[in-house]
Amino acid sequence: MKITFRILLLFICFQSFSQDIKYAREVLDTLCSPSFDGRGIYNNGEKRAAEYIRNEFKKNGLKAFNNSYFQKFEHPANAISGKIVFKIDDQELVPGKDFLIDPSSPKFDGKEDLIFFTKEEIMDIDKFKLKLLKSRDKFVVIDKTLIADESREVQGFVYEMIMFLKLSQEIPIKGVVEVIKDKLTYTASQEVAARPHLIVLKDKINKKSDEITLKFNNVYTEKYQSQNVIGYLEGQVKDSLICVVGHYDHLGRMGDSVYFPGANDNASGIAMMLNLAKDFNKEKLKYSVVFIAFGSEEIGLVGSKYFTENPLFPLQNIKFLLNLDILGTGDDGIQVVNGKEFKKEFDKLVSLNKENNLLKQVKIRGSACNSDHCFFYEKGVPSFFIYTLGGIAHYHNVFDKSETLPLTEFEDLFKLLKKFLLEQ
Repeated sequence: MKITFRILLLFICFQSFSQDIKYAREVLDTLCSPSFDGRGIYNNGEKRAAEYIRNEFKKNGLKAFNNSYFQKFEHPANAISGKIVFKIDDQELVPGKDFLIDPSSPKFDGKEDLIFFTKEEIMDIDKFKLKLLKSRDKFVVIDKTLIADESREVQGFVYEMIMFLKLSQEIPIKGVVEVIKDKLTYTASQEVAARPHLIVLKDKINKKSDEITLKFNNVYTEKYQSQNVIGYLEGQVKDSLICVVGHYDHLGRMGDSVYFPGANDNASGIAMMLNLAKDFNKEKLKYSVVFIAFGSEEIGLVGSKYFTENPLFPLQNIKFLLNLDILGTGDDGIQVVNGKEFKKEFDKLVSLNKENNLLKQVKIRGSACNSDHCFFYEKGVPSFFIYTLGGIAHYHNVFDKSETLPLTEFEDLFKLLKKFLLEQ
């Protein structure tokens, strides 16, 4: 009978864990589906994501501030739209896999000559200027693989050069082609550049290439309306809050045919947030717990900045804030940004991890303004930004998919975060 009872307990615990993973997978699959258009501004994918999260907040018993789960704000935005055609000579390239169009690019439709800059012409400013005079009405090709072994200073100089080529209104070139070895990485943009900027893999272009054929459109919105999604669970102490935050937006689409699913970044963080909300709804909480899913993080931390400038409650009432971003692996543990700034809380996290034999390591890091905790920290709010380490490393590309994200340490990280938050 005792053995049977123990087996029953084990089965119940397993069922509880399975439900967490099942729910996490459901959130991931939903947020990363093509119908959400990469949770960017194109086709209003991020708005549908916000509505989905709002409905999950309601389902999980969260209350709204001021009778609304949404905090709306505006910002400028540009997106690549329509059908994309890109050929080098007669070879047609695959968008998202062979090349990217920088999201700041203006629309283009034409066939143009290419002009390649040598390593010397890239690194020597005088030679660069002379070559630029010969580049009128052409697409300038800057091959970054030529300077792959150079210093950070040189790398930075070439980056600034490419920014100049795409942004300057004065130079008479048609566009710029940046050549890289591998790992196409997309971004988002609030501005429209002076001319197109293409990022192409090295094996898709060579010095013998003569011309390109390029066609795409862009959509620029001066005041795109986005929103943060905010809800809370009420605790016994009314004037102290715990905050769990993370961004739900991603990079959207590059034209009609390419979308960026954003599974690890950051559907995984939202999956963890919703799991915590669902679980905490069953707890008798000492402190109220506020859950904030930020919009427009990828385009410049816009949503979190807006919230800190227009808070729905006094920021000094926040006892501690956890920012969850990129939580889909964990083979090598977690990284804790601000761990050095809040050593007492970091040591507590390490202690809980060791006592419960959860993650491989809890790694400390200093402050960094690289996610939505940034503006809270700058305003004096005790905060951590936590992300997982190891495993697959797809980032800002078409391969960051729900179906390949392993959630390796999702269960153990969930346990650690829950214990940490409840012991604040």
